[in-house]
Amino acid sequence: MAVALLSALHWAIFDFLRKRLASYYSAAQMSVMLSMLVLPVYLGYWCFVDKQLPDWNYFKPALISGVLAAIGSVSFIQALAQGRMALILPLLSVTPAVAGIFAWLLLGELLTLHQSLLLTVIVSASFILQGGKFIFQEPGAKQVTITSFCWGLCIVFDKQALQYSSLSFHATFITLMVLMVNFIFLRPRYSFHELTKHTGLWGLSTLVFAIAVIAQMQALSGLQPGMVEGLKRAIGIVSASLLGMWCFKEQLSIREWWMILVILIASVLLAMSSGA
Repeated sequence: MAVALLSALHWAIFDFLRKRLASYYSAAQMSVMLSMLVLPVYLGYWCFVDKQLPDWNYFKPALISGVLAAIGSVSFIQALAQGRMALILPLLSVTPAVAGIFAWLLLGELLTLHQSLLLTVIVSASFILQGGKFIFQEPGAKQVTITSFCWGLCIVFDKQALQYSSLSFHATFITLMVLMVNFIFLRPRYSFHELTKHTGLWGLSTLVFAIAVIAQMQALSGLQPGMVEGLKRAIGIVSASLLGMWCFKEQLSIREWWMILVILIASVLLAMSSGA
């Protein structure tokens, strides 16, 4: 559970850093560039420290996870380009429910009634905190629906794949697949001069991103994917709201403060329910 919380915290920090990068670069540029930067980190660790090759049973769930992650990434970037975030982002809060349901269907991992109720509270409160409404006719809505399904499902296949592989190999494999698909479909253009203006921000974002991914994969060894995804979304959404207030002078309503409190209490209870 501690590793899951560490991962969730780094995802929240990464979201903040990504928001800073978004002031200078497009979503497509950031997605491809971050994959290119983090790939040598995973590959280097695998080559010089790990050196373990996966079992052949690894490749089926790994390929499915990689395809889902790549489709989700491309769809999310398309949604960012087409729609109004306030109306389409709330649907991302359902990814813990998707992960929890498919972990039960595909892996036979069933949450307790207590955990299911807490996860439902986190999903509902997160949806309200992000705006509380979703319009399917909104441009980009279909793309973010695909993203939610893909990201909620790929973490389940991550857990299955990690039964046959080391963390570093799987992180390398998935990152390479996402990079290839994003580059082929998005084809972002870069200016070397523009990229080198923010090397410190790129470097810090890459480090935080790498820790978030590895910690998330490590957490899957002991937790149901729905719980990992639930803590990730809960802490990410609360952190984004608080950082928006502190750093960008965004105002929070009374209802939003109540939702933050509900999410925090439900997250603590969910963490306690794991017995870790």
